[in-house]
Amino acid sequence: MKFSQRMGINPVPEALKPDAMPDALRNSLWNVFLDWSQHKIEDQLLASIWRNYWKQPIDTLRPDSGYGGRSFYGAWRQVRDHFFGVKWFGVYDFLEFVIGLRQFSGMELGRGVNWILERELAAYRVIDGQFAQITSKQEVDALEEVLNEKGRFAPVSDHLVTALTHLSNRQNPDYRNSIKESISAVESMAKIVSGKDKAELGDALAALEKQGKLHGALRKSYTALYGYASDADGIRHALMDDQNLTAEDAKYFLLACTAFVNYLKTLV
Repeated sequence: MKFSQRMGINPVPEALKPDAMPDALRNSLWNVFLDWSQHKIEDQLLASIWRNYWKQPIDTLRPDSGYGGRSFYGAWRQVRDHFFGVKWFGVYDFLEFVIGLRQFSGMELGRGVNWILERELAAYRVIDGQFAQITSKQEVDALEEVLNEKGRFAPVSDHLVTALTHLSNRQNPDYRNSIKESISAVESMAKIVSGKDKAELGDALAALEKQGKLHGALRKSYTALYGYASDADGIRHALMDDQNLTAEDAKYFLLACTAFVNYLKTLV
């Protein structure tokens, strides 16, 4: 774990924030677009961008000529300057337009873009040809709040920081242990709130219900989602054999567990 993450200094990946476009994400999206575009008929693709996206006079799309023959170097330079010059939402506007070009098999680009978005933990995914937000500002704010907890809630924060570290490791992401740490954060908070330091998650939730702090229906629903964490056949054991976990699985547990942790904190 990095020093800055252990100290709680901006541990949340910038790309996870809905209104952010860090360099690593923008560069990676450009690279996947460039790889895709190189297999297309460039004058036709550029003409579509000129006519239908920028809505510019088509006679401003002029090929370059030189010793190497006819090329569209200058036109591609304009596309590149636009891509790297617009605000974060302009990148998504442009890519969404290109993905929608059926005559150029734009959905192939969409699949590549989704791979980048998942790898970089971005707040959006391409769904049916359009970008859809899957992480809200409120979720990110709630996560940042918990990650910076000190004092009696520090153990909860430590689990979530570790979960986020496992999830955001680009070289060797560990989704299994990220999920386990997210669940451990809930268990840690449940112990604090219930006063049952030795209790496992299911027992701590049951204690909160008996204390009148947690409604029975909520206890049952949370137990159904998290209770198997302390079961011998539960996630902490079953995940050891599961090879199909994804970043989406780990991120869901991270955000869901964060929401539950914040709810439990209100019961103190």
